[in-house]
Amino acid sequence: MQIHALMTGTVSLKHAFLFPDSGPRRQLGLFLPGPFSEPMPIHCWAVEHEGRLLLIDSGESAAVRDIAFAHFHVTREQELPGAFAAAGLALDDVSEVVLTHHHGDHVDGLMHVHAPVRMQDVELKFAQGAFSRVMRRVMRQPLPPGFAPQPFALDGGPFGAFEHSRALSDDGRIVAVATPGHTPGHISVICIDDVGRHVMLAGDASDSLEQLHSRRADAIGPDPKVFIATLDRILAHCKEHLTVYLPSHDPDSAMRLAGAITVS
Repeated sequence: MQIHALMTGTVSLKHAFLFPDSGPRRQLGLFLPGPFSEPMPIHCWAVEHEGRLLLIDSGESAAVRDIAFAHFHVTREQELPGAFAAAGLALDDVSEVVLTHHHGDHVDGLMHVHAPVRMQDVELKFAQGAFSRVMRRVMRQPLPPGFAPQPFALDGGPFGAFEHSRALSDDGRIVAVATPGHTPGHISVICIDDVGRHVMLAGDASDSLEQLHSRRADAIGPDPKVFIATLDRILAHCKEHLTVYLPSHDPDSAMRLAGAITVS
């Protein structure tokens, strides 16, 4: 198995997104004036295994618009084709795309991919709901043209500390697990590498390893209690299994992948 970190530009997030207030100001702060973070990577992941090339998320596009709490920095050269070329991979070899959730910086790159796309059924229902449709219109963040992932259920039973899972490879070494919080149907993908470590492609389950250790919900998740319960479950899994934890926006994720650095 080989896992590649692909970076499709960067995003600066408002401090109130990363370190929200509690109570009614938790989401209000997203729309008030405030400082932004340094640019953070927009990662997606290519997994070579069993003669297949699986893409986890698809990154962002240069056409993305800034919003109140996120400023994007993406050039055409940084979009998915450039990221694949930099990794020595070919987009035409992608056999399947699995999406952690439906936000633009994880799905906008789908315009470059012709392989089947899958998303957990809970997340797809949330993306198609009235609230999500209204927010995309308000934020001017439409889903990419032709967005129609095939739904799948996490019907494979427990995996490690996670109650719900689904194998994504025949040998069970690539597994989707439920990590709700950032969105209700958010998933992460755990790959068991060639020496038995768990490499967790965590999407936005947290924005960083620091957030995981701090057990802090972001300002986007609808229910902070659900978010923190997921962080606790991830930490429990990391105690049971040597785990390389790779959120999509952590500046150190690519380094931890390259060095096989596990959560301590």
